[in-house]
Amino acid sequence: MNDEEWPSLLDNLQNKRPDALAEILYELNTQSAPPPILETLLQLQPIYDCAKVGEDNANLAIDIVRGCLLDLEPSVHDVKFPELVSKAVKHPNAAMRGIVLVYVLNQLSLEGSPKRPSNKLILLVLDELQQKETTSSAEVTEILSIRRHHWSKESEVLDGLVNLLKQNEVVRCRVYELGVQLARKSPHDLSVVEFILDAALAEVSSDDVLLVSSVMEILVQLAEQNHGLSYMERRGVLEIISKQVENYRDSPLSNLMLPGIMKFFGKVAAVQPQKVIQGYPDMLSCLFQLLLSEENPMLPIAMDTLANLLCTLQGKTLMQSQLQPVLAKVFGAYGEYLQRLPPPLKIRLLESLESIFFPHSNPSNELISLLGGWYEIIAGGQQIDHLMKLLNTPFADLQVTALAFLNKICEYDWGVKAVQQTAGAIEFLLSRQQQLDREVKLIKWLVVEKLSLSAELSPSDIVRFTAYVKEGPDYMPTEVNIATEGSN
Repeated sequence: MNDEEWPSLLDNLQNKRPDALAEILYELNTQSAPPPILETLLQLQPIYDCAKVGEDNANLAIDIVRGCLLDLEPSVHDVKFPELVSKAVKHPNAAMRGIVLVYVLNQLSLEGSPKRPSNKLILLVLDELQQKETTSSAEVTEILSIRRHHWSKESEVLDGLVNLLKQNEVVRCRVYELGVQLARKSPHDLSVVEFILDAALAEVSSDDVLLVSSVMEILVQLAEQNHGLSYMERRGVLEIISKQVENYRDSPLSNLMLPGIMKFFGKVAAVQPQKVIQGYPDMLSCLFQLLLSEENPMLPIAMDTLANLLCTLQGKTLMQSQLQPVLAKVFGAYGEYLQRLPPPLKIRLLESLESIFFPHSNPSNELISLLGGWYEIIAGGQQIDHLMKLLNTPFADLQVTALAFLNKICEYDWGVKAVQQTAGAIEFLLSRQQQLDREVKLIKWLVVEKLSLSAELSPSDIVRFTAYVKEGPDYMPTEVNIATEGSN
């Protein structure tokens, strides 16, 4: 299309000619339009009218704006850029706004320039957090993260964030999420957004249970970082949260918050197990009650929490020394759960056990013995009968998870011995069952590979396992049909 023909095509769009959008998109895809035309298209109101949710041509309009940005490649540092994209970034259709935010993020990610975007652009980006619906919160966080050392000193931007903290709870939680993601990066970054985190922590004492639960979910991510956890300790948040556990059975409201509380303490335990095990006995008591309640809907979260408590060497040692009787009781219950729970919960339990038995580097004999003792409580002895039952189910995802756990325990001599002492286990592992899923075959092969390196197996078994490994996970023996006289 000649440059002179573009005005006529734009007039067709102004006059709402139905096929005008398709024509414009076709032209953009076949040849680049002049920059002035691209700038005009980016600010042309009829395009944005067509992009409203529910409009037949919304996707065409969105593709046109995307094409204009890619062809024009405007610099996000240009003072004219915010005005150029203002209609798109303020549009009620989240997909339209997302185009601009992705473009800004890509530009900032690729540039090594120390230049900073204007405050006006940053405020436009922040405006996304107060939209009714958004799919671009992650882009907002990344954009502010890349240029955090610039906007963090700008009162105009900080005032914008403070204003967002005065909006409804949905908007506030989006801002809390932004604050936590930025604070996770370093102690300095935490200090920059401390006013956001202070506002989030103040919500923990709210009477709005749903809001508190949402904020708890967000704060879990901050608790994973040592500097984040230290900040929350200084604010006394752990004590406030712990008090919610004390009377959870008598308080329906506290009961609703319990999943978030368990997740929170689980993340803390993964970083500082001693703090949780020695400092919050009410939380541990509540946790064990949940773990011993097979019908409790919070059983999966409780399983994950115990796995976090036991994923570190310090956590294992402290739990065994201080809570051995109740821990043994829980592991005994786990053995029963592996027989009775529905398949999805069995998978969740096996995944948590895989985390608990994950091998530490250079484990001591005491740790190896401890893990072996825990396993025998779960399995009812030094064997893998409970896993063999799971491997003979028709559920491929359950088979995969059971084999993944078996692969972990075969890191230890006692795990290899458990395989040896289970009737049919070695035969199953060496079998070539055509009906097994590809993923099941692969992880079964990994188990066999690990066993082939074990000094616990007999030389004859080592030969068989080694041959299996060499053949690969997908090998199938060739069937030979021998014809006999008189056969058809």
